[in-house]
Amino acid sequence: MAYQGWITLCVFTFTLIAIGMGKIARGVAALLGAAFLMSFQILPAEIAVRFIDFNTIGLLMGMMIVVGVLSKTGVFQYVAIRSLKMTGGNWVVTVFAITATTAILSGVLDNVTTVLLVSPIILSLADIMDFNPVPLLIAEAISSNIGGTATLIGDPPNIIIGSHANFSFIDFIINLTPITIVVFVFTIALLVLIDPNSFKIRKEEYEKILKVDENAAIKDIPTLKKALFVMGCIMVGFFAHGILHIEAAVVALAGAAALLAVIPEDGDEIIHKDIEWPTLVFFAGLFIIVGALKENGVISQLALFLGKHLQGHPLGAMLAVLWFSGLTCSFVNNIGFTATFVFVIDELAKQVGISPEPLFWALAMGACFGGNGSFLGAAANVVVADVAGRFGHPISFKDFLKTGMFSVFIALSLCSLYLIVRYKTLL
Repeated sequence: MAYQGWITLCVFTFTLIAIGMGKIARGVAALLGAAFLMSFQILPAEIAVRFIDFNTIGLLMGMMIVVGVLSKTGVFQYVAIRSLKMTGGNWVVTVFAITATTAILSGVLDNVTTVLLVSPIILSLADIMDFNPVPLLIAEAISSNIGGTATLIGDPPNIIIGSHANFSFIDFIINLTPITIVVFVFTIALLVLIDPNSFKIRKEEYEKILKVDENAAIKDIPTLKKALFVMGCIMVGFFAHGILHIEAAVVALAGAAALLAVIPEDGDEIIHKDIEWPTLVFFAGLFIIVGALKENGVISQLALFLGKHLQGHPLGAMLAVLWFSGLTCSFVNNIGFTATFVFVIDELAKQVGISPEPLFWALAMGACFGGNGSFLGAAANVVVADVAGRFGHPISFKDFLKTGMFSVFIALSLCSLYLIVRYKTLL
């Protein structure tokens, strides 16, 4: 490998370390890495721009606008409070209601947005009902990453994989939703069974929530109706975009633009406040760094190494991708890993001599479920920890790691069985 490849690998490694340490904002870290590579012609700017996946960035931008408008109406708080009341005071049902609501919302929206909305609700409920929210917050973070695995838009790794492999929204529903449901049920059930005292809520504490009027959470019914209609149209568009040959980003941006045009709020203010610009900058910088890895031969070298050891073993390649990505993404941000590894899959499939499709599904499961391992694995984990800390309930790295890695091994074991059964012809 030429010196450009080694320099690119060093830049990529230092970028991930900087993000993991949290000393530099992830957007700044990615931008610095990309700027360095372009400035020293390791990857010329005219080539670098080709690697930016504008479909991923456009999809995130459109959904951020729509979710931002929806969040201001109070609909998510309404759903959470209503779900709790429907449990009838049974603490096991309550835990499943909160985690299931989180998982479902993460599949429809995205996991970062979901935990931003649900975490303060859990903490408010803990204040009203006087219980320790930390175990439930960790379960919420885990549920958000599990639920986000089910759909194209639920977790950034899926957006990257879908865009790269040209998978449609319905492809994700067919291939990932069934195993996601199984993983969710097994994971939450085992967490509750192993440590039930962490989740128990006394009956008298639950009765406090019955006094809260969920209808009061709804703040703007006209805007809510418009936003729900637009969200419905976007979901239909996601299901049909493969048939219509329209990118998912176009669907999301068109829906966002239409919504901004029909609501009374200032569109410029929404664009300024509700779009997470640092996240989009992070993606752009990351795509450039990953593009440099591909352009300078790092990706092909890794693929050749894996292909050499897995040649003639398609099932082994599939399971290796699952476990390698799952364990790696427990400690390395799954966005950066996925953006890099999709190119490895392209080359690995050629080396092993199989279709890349099962390898991409293995990568999606590994990257998304593996993100539950620690704070570093997924952005949603960091968000939950930050919100909990601000409310006076800090979550230690050790506490999250203990529960998170347990959930990762459950998920990867179930996924291994799923992949073996589904692709048994590769045996």
